Amino acid sequence: MNTAVSATNDINSELYKLVDTVKDAQGNVYRTVTIGKQTWLAENLRSTQFQDGSMVSSGVIPNDEQANLLKYGRLYNWHDVSDSRNLCPDGWRVATDEDWQQLERTIGMAEAEVDTLGWRGGDKDLGAQLKESQDDGLFKKFDPEVINKQQFFARPAGVKWNGLYITQGAYTEFWTASAANNKDAYIRTLAYSWWNSHKGEIRRATSSKDYMFSVRCVRE
Repeated sequence: MNTAVSATNDINSELYKLVDTVKDAQGNVYRTVTIGKQTWLAENLRSTQFQDGSMVSSGVIPNDEQANLLKYGRLYNWHDVSDSRNLCPDGWRVATDEDWQQLERTIGMAEAEVDTLGWRGGDKDLGAQLKESQDDGLFKKFDPEVINKQQFFARPAGVKWNGLYITQGAYTEFWTASAANNKDAYIRTLAYSWWNSHKGEIRRATSSKDYMFSVRCVRE
Protein backbone atom coordinates (compact mmCIF):
# COMPACT_ATOMS: atom_id res chain seq x y z
CA MET A 1 0.00 0.00 0.00
CA ASN A 2 1.46 3.38 -0.95
CA THR A 3 1.97 6.15 1.58
CA ALA A 4 -0.90 8.31 0.28
CA VAL A 5 -3.41 5.46 0.49
CA SER A 6 -2.17 4.49 3.95
CA ALA A 7 -2.51 8.07 5.18
CA THR A 8 -6.02 8.32 3.76
CA ASN A 9 -7.03 5.09 5.48
CA ASP A 10 -5.72 6.52 8.74
CA ILE A 11 -7.83 9.62 8.18
CA ASN A 12 -10.86 7.42 7.51
CA SER A 13 -10.37 5.08 10.47
CA GLU A 14 -13.33 6.46 12.45
CA LEU A 15 -15.49 6.73 9.35
CA TYR A 16 -14.84 3.10 8.50
CA LYS A 17 -16.36 2.03 11.81
CA LEU A 18 -19.74 2.69 10.17
CA VAL A 19 -20.82 -0.72 8.87
CA ASP A 20 -23.60 0.09 6.39
CA THR A 21 -22.36 0.81 2.87
CA VAL A 22 -23.62 1.47 -0.65
CA LYS A 23 -21.85 1.24 -4.01
CA ASP A 24 -22.21 3.60 -6.96
CA ALA A 25 -22.20 2.72 -10.69
CA GLN A 26 -18.39 2.92 -10.80
CA GLY A 27 -17.89 0.65 -7.81
CA ASN A 28 -17.02 3.38 -5.30
CA VAL A 29 -18.10 2.25 -1.83
CA TYR A 30 -19.53 4.77 0.65
CA ARG A 31 -20.29 4.51 4.35
CA THR A 32 -23.82 5.56 5.23
CA VAL A 33 -25.45 6.94 8.36
CA THR A 34 -29.08 7.11 9.47
CA ILE A 35 -30.10 10.35 11.16
CA GLY A 36 -33.70 10.35 12.28
CA LYS A 37 -35.79 8.99 9.40
CA GLN A 38 -33.19 9.78 6.73
CA THR A 39 -30.19 7.76 5.54
CA TRP A 40 -27.31 9.81 4.14
CA LEU A 41 -23.92 9.14 2.65
CA ALA A 42 -21.40 9.74 5.42
CA GLU A 43 -18.86 10.67 2.73
CA ASN A 44 -18.80 13.13 -0.15
CA LEU A 45 -19.67 11.76 -3.56
CA ARG A 46 -16.75 10.56 -5.72
CA SER A 47 -18.47 9.36 -8.90
CA THR A 48 -17.53 10.61 -12.38
CA GLN A 49 -20.49 8.82 -13.99
CA PHE A 50 -24.23 9.10 -13.93
CA GLN A 51 -26.31 6.02 -13.22
CA ASP A 52 -26.57 5.24 -16.96
CA GLY A 53 -22.77 5.17 -17.28
CA SER A 54 -22.44 8.49 -19.11
CA MET A 55 -19.74 10.86 -17.86
CA VAL A 56 -20.26 13.95 -15.76
CA SER A 57 -18.85 17.27 -16.98
CA SER A 58 -17.28 18.24 -13.64
CA GLY A 59 -16.28 16.00 -10.72
CA VAL A 60 -12.78 17.31 -9.95
CA ILE A 61 -10.62 16.29 -7.00
CA PRO A 62 -9.71 19.20 -4.71
CA ASN A 63 -6.35 20.65 -5.75
CA ASP A 64 -6.13 17.88 -8.37
CA GLU A 65 -4.38 15.73 -5.75
CA GLN A 66 -5.30 12.05 -5.88
CA ALA A 67 -4.73 11.72 -2.13
CA ASN A 68 -7.69 14.07 -1.60
CA LEU A 69 -10.20 11.78 -3.34
CA LEU A 70 -11.03 9.55 -0.37
CA LYS A 71 -10.59 12.44 2.06
CA TYR A 72 -12.76 15.06 0.35
CA GLY A 73 -14.58 13.40 -2.55
CA ARG A 74 -15.10 15.36 -5.77
CA LEU A 75 -16.42 18.85 -6.52
CA TYR A 76 -19.28 19.26 -9.02
CA ASN A 77 -21.09 22.09 -10.73
CA TRP A 78 -24.85 22.29 -10.27
CA HIS A 79 -25.57 21.31 -13.87
CA ASP A 80 -24.28 17.81 -13.06
CA VAL A 81 -25.96 17.85 -9.66
CA SER A 82 -29.38 18.52 -11.17
CA ASP A 83 -29.04 16.19 -14.18
CA SER A 84 -31.89 13.66 -14.38
CA ARG A 85 -29.37 10.87 -15.10
CA ASN A 86 -28.51 11.09 -11.37
CA LEU A 87 -25.01 11.29 -9.91
CA CYS A 88 -25.86 9.20 -6.88
CA PRO A 89 -25.92 5.42 -6.36
CA ASP A 90 -29.02 3.57 -7.52
CA GLY A 91 -31.83 4.19 -5.02
CA TRP A 92 -30.28 7.46 -3.87
CA ARG A 93 -30.50 11.11 -4.97
CA VAL A 94 -28.70 14.38 -4.39
CA ALA A 95 -30.15 15.88 -1.23
CA THR A 96 -32.59 18.72 -1.83
CA ASP A 97 -32.97 21.89 0.20
CA GLU A 98 -35.96 20.19 1.83
CA ASP A 99 -33.84 17.13 2.72
CA TRP A 100 -31.32 19.38 4.44
CA GLN A 101 -34.11 21.16 6.27
CA GLN A 102 -35.43 17.83 7.51
CA LEU A 103 -31.94 16.94 8.72
CA GLU A 104 -31.66 20.29 10.48
CA ARG A 105 -35.01 19.78 12.22
CA THR A 106 -33.98 16.28 13.30
CA ILE A 107 -30.77 17.45 14.95
CA GLY A 108 -32.54 20.27 16.77
CA MET A 109 -32.84 23.41 14.67
CA ALA A 110 -35.62 25.74 15.78
CA GLU A 111 -38.47 25.89 13.29
CA ALA A 112 -38.15 29.67 13.13
CA GLU A 113 -34.64 29.24 11.67
CA VAL A 114 -35.26 26.39 9.23
CA ASP A 115 -36.56 28.53 6.35
CA THR A 116 -34.25 31.48 6.90
CA LEU A 117 -31.13 32.30 4.89
CA GLY A 118 -27.77 32.86 6.54
CA TRP A 119 -26.03 31.22 9.48
CA ARG A 120 -28.36 29.25 11.78
CA GLY A 121 -28.33 26.71 14.59
CA GLY A 122 -25.50 28.22 16.59
CA ASP A 123 -27.28 27.98 19.93
CA LYS A 124 -26.96 24.17 19.76
CA ASP A 125 -23.75 23.99 17.70
CA LEU A 126 -25.61 22.13 14.97
CA GLY A 127 -22.88 22.74 12.43
CA ALA A 128 -20.29 21.15 14.71
CA GLN A 129 -22.53 18.10 15.06
CA LEU A 130 -22.04 17.45 11.33
CA LYS A 131 -18.25 17.95 11.23
CA GLU A 132 -15.67 15.23 11.59
CA SER A 133 -13.45 17.61 13.56
CA GLN A 134 -13.38 21.21 14.73
CA ASP A 135 -10.77 22.99 16.81
CA ASP A 136 -11.69 25.63 19.35
CA GLY A 137 -11.17 29.18 18.12
CA LEU A 138 -11.10 32.83 19.00
CA PHE A 139 -14.85 33.10 19.56
CA LYS A 140 -15.88 29.56 20.40
CA LYS A 141 -14.95 26.52 22.46
CA PHE A 142 -16.68 23.22 21.78
CA ASP A 143 -17.78 20.33 23.94
CA PRO A 144 -15.91 17.38 22.38
CA GLU A 145 -19.08 15.28 22.59
CA VAL A 146 -20.79 17.68 20.16
CA ILE A 147 -18.21 17.28 17.36
CA ASN A 148 -19.44 14.80 14.73
CA LYS A 149 -22.30 13.79 17.04
CA GLN A 150 -24.37 12.80 13.99
CA GLN A 151 -21.49 10.85 12.34
CA PHE A 152 -21.92 12.93 9.19
CA PHE A 153 -18.12 13.36 8.84
CA ALA A 154 -18.19 16.70 6.99
CA ARG A 155 -14.69 17.86 5.99
CA PRO A 156 -13.48 21.27 4.72
CA ALA A 157 -13.01 20.36 1.06
CA GLY A 158 -13.18 23.94 -0.20
CA VAL A 159 -14.54 24.81 -3.65
CA LYS A 160 -13.47 25.42 -7.22
CA TRP A 161 -14.33 28.69 -8.93
CA ASN A 162 -13.02 30.17 -12.19
CA GLY A 163 -10.42 27.43 -12.41
CA LEU A 164 -9.06 28.02 -8.90
CA TYR A 165 -9.30 25.82 -5.82
CA ILE A 166 -10.09 28.00 -2.81
CA THR A 167 -11.09 27.79 0.88
CA GLN A 168 -9.85 24.23 1.50
CA GLY A 169 -9.46 23.81 5.25
CA ALA A 170 -11.65 26.85 5.89
CA TYR A 171 -15.07 25.92 4.47
CA THR A 172 -17.09 23.14 2.99
CA GLU A 173 -19.96 23.93 0.64
CA PHE A 174 -22.61 21.37 -0.25
CA TRP A 175 -24.90 21.67 -3.24
CA THR A 176 -28.55 20.87 -2.87
CA ALA A 177 -30.58 19.68 -5.84
CA SER A 178 -32.94 22.67 -5.42
CA ALA A 179 -32.75 25.65 -7.74
CA ALA A 180 -33.40 29.13 -6.36
CA ASN A 181 -33.72 30.76 -9.80
CA ASN A 182 -32.23 30.43 -13.30
CA LYS A 183 -28.70 31.29 -12.14
CA ASP A 184 -28.51 30.14 -8.53
CA ALA A 185 -29.26 27.09 -6.38
CA TYR A 186 -29.51 26.44 -2.66
CA ILE A 187 -26.40 25.37 -0.75
CA ARG A 188 -25.23 24.56 2.78
CA THR A 189 -21.97 25.86 4.24
CA LEU A 190 -19.91 24.86 7.27
CA ALA A 191 -17.03 27.04 8.52
CA TYR A 192 -13.84 25.72 10.16
CA SER A 193 -11.25 28.50 10.61
CA TRP A 194 -10.18 29.33 14.17
CA TRP A 195 -11.13 32.97 13.67
CA ASN A 196 -14.58 32.32 12.18
CA SER A 197 -17.43 33.09 14.58
CA HIS A 198 -19.85 30.80 12.68
CA LYS A 199 -18.06 27.49 13.35
CA GLY A 200 -21.02 26.06 15.26
CA GLU A 201 -23.61 27.03 12.64
CA ILE A 202 -25.02 25.85 9.31
CA ARG A 203 -25.45 28.40 6.54
CA ARG A 204 -28.36 28.17 4.13
CA ALA A 205 -27.68 30.35 1.09
CA THR A 206 -27.80 30.47 -2.71
CA SER A 207 -24.86 30.34 -5.09
CA SER A 208 -24.08 30.51 -8.80
CA LYS A 209 -24.64 27.13 -10.45
CA ASP A 210 -21.17 27.33 -12.02
CA TYR A 211 -19.32 26.92 -8.73
CA MET A 212 -17.99 23.45 -7.94
CA PHE A 213 -19.04 22.17 -4.53
CA SER A 214 -19.26 18.89 -2.64
CA VAL A 215 -22.31 16.62 -2.87
CA ARG A 216 -24.10 14.41 -0.38
CA CYS A 217 -26.75 11.89 -1.39
CA VAL A 218 -29.78 10.71 0.57
CA ARG A 219 -31.63 7.44 0.14
CA GLU A 220 -34.89 7.68 -1.76
